[in-house]
Amino acid sequence: MNAGIRERSRAVPKPEPANMANYSRRRRAAPEVRASEPAETEERIPDSKLQIPETGKSATRNPQSTIAERFVMCPPTYLSTRIPNNVFMERGGDQFHGGTKEIDRGRAMTQYARIVRLLKALDVSVLEIPPVPEAQDQTYTANVAVALEPYIVLANYKAPGRDVEEEPARQFFESLGYEVIQPPSKFEGEADFKKWKTGTYFGGFGKFTDAETLDWIEEQTGVEVIPIREVSDELYHLDCSLFVIDEENFLVNRAGMDGASFKQLDKLGNIVEVPKELNATGITNAVKAPGNKKILISGMFHPEDKKYQRSMEWINETFDKFEYTVLFVDIDEPDKSGADVSCMVMKLDF
Repeated sequence: MNAGIRERSRAVPKPEPANMANYSRRRRAAPEVRASEPAETEERIPDSKLQIPETGKSATRNPQSTIAERFVMCPPTYLSTRIPNNVFMERGGDQFHGGTKEIDRGRAMTQYARIVRLLKALDVSVLEIPPVPEAQDQTYTANVAVALEPYIVLANYKAPGRDVEEEPARQFFESLGYEVIQPPSKFEGEADFKKWKTGTYFGGFGKFTDAETLDWIEEQTGVEVIPIREVSDELYHLDCSLFVIDEENFLVNRAGMDGASFKQLDKLGNIVEVPKELNATGITNAVKAPGNKKILISGMFHPEDKKYQRSMEWINETFDKFEYTVLFVDIDEPDKSGADVSCMVMKLDF
């Protein structure tokens, strides 16, 4: 297939279960919501040390109110690669900083602050989960939950060292008046759960999120979930292989999913396929500015590297066709964790 947009003039069809074995899943009784239990690890932060954010507002929330989309973030105060929990961290080293994987926290905080300033300049409200010691990956809030009105569906982490993030996030969202639920099976938040259209989502499973979690979310929240099986150790969350441009167009990293999932997406909309040689450069790990601003934020800012030069050119040329402006941000410190800009924000739209 040639990389690029394949034009079609047809209605977007209803998913056909026969075309994807996992799409029609047997309904079953919904399990009870799991309460967070302290893990038996010395890294668990005692509840007495957890910080509750000062929101400046009452914790009560009117569920009928209309709220502009906000982004939930967390400063990388304790960012570290001490516990390697993905393939990039396991390999060690960083090609852009002399082979070191040690985080420069001062530099990471500067890069984070730049992103926050950019978002605020785009009229995006940013809410911050207070960082806690030993939560080395807490700044990657795309993994901690997904907002599905009227619930916040909290992560149940599979990645080693990340369960310490669950209770601070629960307290944060509850302090804002949200009802928090948590699946009993593994789930890594919005990074594995991408909105297609109102009431329908794509759910990634197979690496850090379990297939049964998608059933549980359907039962608990009433949304429809179209499963996408993840098959790449490098593209281990759904945001590494799928970016929903709009209801009819999908940016797809084919190497990140199985053939049945790709065919299912092909039936649902127009696919813009990422070139194979660029599949691990973070093209789909972009963030759209809320509203109709047509602004895309990308973390692929490595102009000194030939492959990333090509990636930057490709994403610019591709999104020119959709009349988007791409803004590049420097996140080479999070890159040492195998992370990108989409990992650093969680959307909150109710």
